[in-house]
Amino acid sequence: MTDGAKKILIVDDEPDLGTYLAVLLGDQGYRTYQARSGEEALKAAAMFLPDLICLDIMMPRQSGIALYQKLKKDPRFRNVPAVFISAFSTARDFTGPGFRKLIPDAGVPEPEAYIEKPVDAARLLEVIAGIIG
Repeated sequence: MTDGAKKILIVDDEPDLGTYLAVLLGDQGYRTYQARSGEEALKAAAMFLPDLICLDIMMPRQSGIALYQKLKKDPRFRNVPAVFISAFSTARDFTGPGFRKLIPDAGVPEPEAYIEKPVDAARLLEVIAGIIG
């Protein structure tokens, strides 16, 4: 399809939250794709080449942090912006020095934003619009 809609990959192991985000973003004109694991996310990203990735941090088998590192080291996704969404902690734990404690590799940039669960819909939409329009 070539309707010009921005594509967002939603990566979250909680089906209800993934569906909520897909409906919320879809209502704003974004085309959404969902993945419930790191493995699914890598396959979906390769297939759909998203304009942005919304990424849960705490997931079974592979954390969102590990997935994020893989995405940023892959030339296909290196420049795809990411928004961490998690109930795990606060923004300070995933920005600046907190981020470098998690990912010491200076070649992996910080994500564009961090949104805490429960998700504030207006804030999420504002952040995404600021990143990809």
